[in-house]
Amino acid sequence: RQVNETCTYLDQLKSTQAELSTFVESNMESWAPSVCALIGPSLAAQLFASTGGLGELSKIPACNLQLIGKNKSTSASRGGMATNARSQHAGYLMECELVQRCPNYLKMKAMKAVAGKLALAARTDHVNCEAGRARSAAVGRKFHGELMAKFNKWEEPDKAQSVK
Repeated sequence: RQVNETCTYLDQLKSTQAELSTFVESNMESWAPSVCALIGPSLAAQLFASTGGLGELSKIPACNLQLIGKNKSTSASRGGMATNARSQHAGYLMECELVQRCPNYLKMKAMKAVAGKLALAARTDHVNCEAGRARSAAVGRKFHGELMAKFNKWEEPDKAQSVK
């Protein structure tokens, strides 16, 4: 009987969590439009939940943004076994569609570039919010375009050297 009650409670908890997640994702674009334009509302909601909001997210340096959502890996959590299941410095940003489009050998480099632009986009949204200005996704869309162009450039083959 207790097991059934616990299972019912966990099912209710899971459905409530799904409702809250849907609500937050649907409102993310009005809270932080530039961040959402850059990385998407779902990933932005995860970052907000992990950091505590836009103000806190805007204070985090880009080098630390890469690590938000990273699973801590200790010898106790691995049971004494070595693992290569996940990249060492990969958090939520590794799930970003910009990073996922890149080939494996460029993913860490791409994640660093996304983290840098994300820090700027979060600060832009925060400053606009604090100053009472209208929030706009223009900065996030601009950064998204810049990053796409940069990543495409990285994938181009090197030009042959010209003989002089």
